Amino acid sequence: MASSDYRVLGLDVGGTRCAAVLGDALGHIERRIEWPSAPERGPGPMLDDLTRHAEDLLAGRQDVAACGVAIGGPIDVRTGIVDAPPNLPGWDAVPLKALLHGALQVPTWVEHDATACALAEARWGAGRGARRLTYFTCGTGFGAGFVFDGEPYYGAEGHPSDIGHIRLWDDGPVGYGEVGTIEAFCAASALGGLAGWKFPDRWSEPPDPAQVATLAAEGDATAQCVIEINASAVGRVCALVGDMLHTDLIVLGSLAGYLGGAWVERVREAFGRRAHHATRSGCRIVASELGQRVQDLAAVVVGIRLVEGN
Repeated sequence: MASSDYRVLGLDVGGTRCAAVLGDALGHIERRIEWPSAPERGPGPMLDDLTRHAEDLLAGRQDVAACGVAIGGPIDVRTGIVDAPPNLPGWDAVPLKALLHGALQVPTWVEHDATACALAEARWGAGRGARRLTYFTCGTGFGAGFVFDGEPYYGAEGHPSDIGHIRLWDDGPVGYGEVGTIEAFCAASALGGLAGWKFPDRWSEPPDPAQVATLAAEGDATAQCVIEINASAVGRVCALVGDMLHTDLIVLGSLAGYLGGAWVERVREAFGRRAHHATRSGCRIVASELGQRVQDLAAVVVGIRLVEGN
């Protein structure tokens, strides 16, 4: 099927916001609808929102060949069952693929969001030409996606990585239900928790992450310290994954866009302090080239791969 002959419905399901988009095989987005996730409502109302907005985009269309869905894990990509993501309470063994296919009557594939972002960067963004690509979401959660020689990596029983669950520190804020996890230190949403943990006298309750970022940009020393802790932690994770997989390229998501080049450079410096010299010489760390478009294109590329038979 020629790339100009079909369109793909993309659904991005996040802990903060969701989006439904209509795109083509070249990465052009024709229509887009975004709304707050409000995940505290549980899966039922969120699925109602997804279905309603998807049906809006599908209305009157005969050229939509597939639906691609990007959502945080844990997830079994073989079955499309989502099982208890920490940022989506109540999503316990939800058969998302079957539910959406039944409601929309469009071939559907559900993919881990970090893997989907890695696929989008490999196709259209910073990952073009990289043989071993790692993508870190650095958003509401901290997910890792891996694309090796153009194909996504899955572990046993179709499960992608859930790197955010790994505990690297003996102390720290709580993330992914544990103290000192990668997600608790490295996610964009972790900035508030880090501030409350590191400076309890100033913040008796964790501040909004955006407030921490704004204060740091204004020169506030404690907020800048929080950003430094976060960047150092992300660099440590980059070194860990780089030494383990000898990946060519690590692409950083949301935080790289929110905090800019200075944050990315801090991550690189921390990576340089910890990684083996062979890893340092062979691995680049860059910000997402797709920026705020990556989540939309991540969902679209999942649908495109379904049409292409990948």
